[in-house]
Amino acid sequence: METFTQLIKPPENFTGKTTVLVYHNMEILVEKNKEGNPVPEYEKIINYYDISRSLVPIGILDGIYYSALTVDDTSDIPKNTKFMNVRHLYRTSNEDLFSLAGLGRQIADWDRTFRFCGKCGTKTEKHPDERAKICPDCGHTSYPKIAPAMICSVTRGNEILLARGSKFTQPVYSVLAGFVEPGETLEETVAREVMEETGISVKNIKYFGNQPWPFSSSMMIAFTAEYNSGEIKIDDKEI
Repeated sequence: METFTQLIKPPENFTGKTTVLVYHNMEILVEKNKEGNPVPEYEKIINYYDISRSLVPIGILDGIYYSALTVDDTSDIPKNTKFMNVRHLYRTSNEDLFSLAGLGRQIADWDRTFRFCGKCGTKTEKHPDERAKICPDCGHTSYPKIAPAMICSVTRGNEILLARGSKFTQPVYSVLAGFVEPGETLEETVAREVMEETGISVKNIKYFGNQPWPFSSSMMIAFTAEYNSGEIKIDDKEI
């Protein structure tokens, strides 16, 4: 997002367009049958939802200031709108808006789930100078959760190892992925996850790239690897 500026406070003296990203769990409120930027207009949001509650600042993209709001009830929503899985925005909007919507969901979810101090239970307050929650009682500071995870393409000659997650009802296949355990290097995570899920060992593990993955509050770190030995034996839990 080259034209994006992330903010932890509402912009001062801002005269541009403003809108609110409304979330319910993994879903975002969008206009029906509207592609490109399906986010409802600001007026539709403020006339329907109580935004006197604390909105979460996200940032400015293409001259538009975005903040986020989470709601618990989806039974009554503005006319000609619907809640849609944030992932599906990839097919109906541009890449920047898709990335922004993912970031907004991650930050809004963190803001909602870290309302109380994990150390002493006191209600937290927003840190004045950074994206964090601070406890007014014990001073404990909490930051947005980012869980490192690996994703790896394993090849054997001109073949590639693909798997389907047990939670997917449709025949959707992808390369293997998994979260980093405490004390592991990223390369060790690759070797362990591939072995646990498929029963094979790999070699020549090489870094490929990375991408924020907000749907599980992760940083996805990509690798390539080659088949070393073993026969495929799935774990029957995740695969």
